[in-house]
Amino acid sequence: MKRYVVLPLLALCVIGASGPERWVPGWAAPPIGYEPKIKEALGRPFNNESVRQDLRATIAGGVVRVRFSNELSDTAMRIGAASIMRLDANGKPVPGSLQPLTFSKASDVLVPAHSPMLSDPIAFAVKADERLAVTIYFPEEIAPPAHAQMVDVALGNATTAIDLPAPTHARAPGVVSALEVSGTAATRVLVTFGDSITEGAGASRAMSWPDQLGRLLAAKPTARCWAIANEGISGNRLLSSGRGPNALSRFDRDVLSVPGATHVVILEGINDIGKVKDPTDWQPPAATLIAAYEQLLARARSRGLKVIVGTLLPYEGAAYADADGEKRRETVNAWIRANAKRFDGVIDFDAAMGEPGNPTVMRLAEQIGDHLHPNDAGYTRMAKTALPVIAGQGCR
Repeated sequence: MKRYVVLPLLALCVIGASGPERWVPGWAAPPIGYEPKIKEALGRPFNNESVRQDLRATIAGGVVRVRFSNELSDTAMRIGAASIMRLDANGKPVPGSLQPLTFSKASDVLVPAHSPMLSDPIAFAVKADERLAVTIYFPEEIAPPAHAQMVDVALGNATTAIDLPAPTHARAPGVVSALEVSGTAATRVLVTFGDSITEGAGASRAMSWPDQLGRLLAAKPTARCWAIANEGISGNRLLSSGRGPNALSRFDRDVLSVPGATHVVILEGINDIGKVKDPTDWQPPAATLIAAYEQLLARARSRGLKVIVGTLLPYEGAAYADADGEKRRETVNAWIRANAKRFDGVIDFDAAMGEPGNPTVMRLAEQIGDHLHPNDAGYTRMAKTALPVIAGQGCR
């Protein structure tokens, strides 16, 4: 008979001669409510199936653990088994790299409702930009409310298989919400907190502005101390929940609980400003958005985090843009600039991304065509704009 372990929400550490190891984020995907009708969706719960989720280590380290999310569910989630393996540059499994993941040395675990679960740490050296895959076996029918990812789904327990048998490739819940790394050179941890522009909507693989910023920092000899956790959620808003919990409600989970967090960049609010189709939905005035920023600032400061704020990007021509929204955007940006001394830094994304001669429009050559989301070149400009502000924070 199988033994299922229910663990309390505790941070598991590797204990050595010098005390607890220091953990930093190596990859992140904040949980949101899964949408079963999303494009390319699997469209059904998992049931006696294994799910392989692709991720990428953003920093090098010698020890890893995986965070599994059941934080948005009202019911417990059973994981029958799990494993981690390396992928080559083409996304193919690397033979001999597969290692099982355990939970207090058990191969299976029941994750309580509204909880995350950390795997036991394992010696598994990773390189920056190395691709990895985590395979999870779900022995029972379940539809976890997690961040939608492109995953591979196969029948039965395939957590020990290098190649999944007859997999289905679909967008489905990815319950792996973080890879945490120890044994790194990182002494600073930056959390990038925002919406689709931070998550990287419209970007090629690993080309979001936080991804590119990480590589720019690593290439700068005086700034090689940074780990970055991208906690952007497409469609997210400061005050109203929709795509994921609103920013005020998820700030503790996605910023304050990030291991080793020292700094946060806040870039959120354009989805609150945009005109919504539902006339009963709430479009908060600029003063209310500013009050939300004040809340985030106070909560970050209470935990000792340095706070950097990004101005909201131009959006004229976007599907939900209107004159009233533009006034709110300009008011919020004016407040950010006027209060620069209260923050630890301001990144003027607005000034950087405005079309020359028409600054309320996003640079036409550096957006995907919707007047809202940058393309790879636009995200490059954002990363280069952020670089001196972040590097200027120093490494000590």
